[in-house]
Amino acid sequence: MEPGVADGESEYGMNPDDEALESPTIEQGTLSSGIDDLPGVIRELGELGAGAIVTEEGITQLFNRCPTSVKRAVQRGELPPPCRLFGSNAWTVGALVSHIERRLEQAAVKSQQVADKIRKLNF
Repeated sequence: MEPGVADGESEYGMNPDDEALESPTIEQGTLSSGIDDLPGVIRELGELGAGAIVTEEGITQLFNRCPTSVKRAVQRGELPPPCRLFGSNAWTVGALVSHIERRLEQAAVKSQQVADKIRKLNF
């Protein structure tokens, strides 16, 4: 048995005998498969409006990181630069999501360029 897994459960916390958990269903616009338990899913960011203000403390809680990691993520360009608000760093949800979407688009373009280069080298 794997550590942290109860008898009769898979490593994802699902009992294989429980049919309700085997196939997720959509009910009133929500996924009822225990999405709250999925690692790496930051639903709270999507639930807030684009104009909602998130402080550095909020970012640390959303991403489960310490303040130093958040500052370093800004330095690396993983997060957009914050603005100061009442002596604290702050972002809007819209700025965070736009920044992440822009980075995803850039990564897709770069990936396509690498694939094209490999394709050309193989001919």
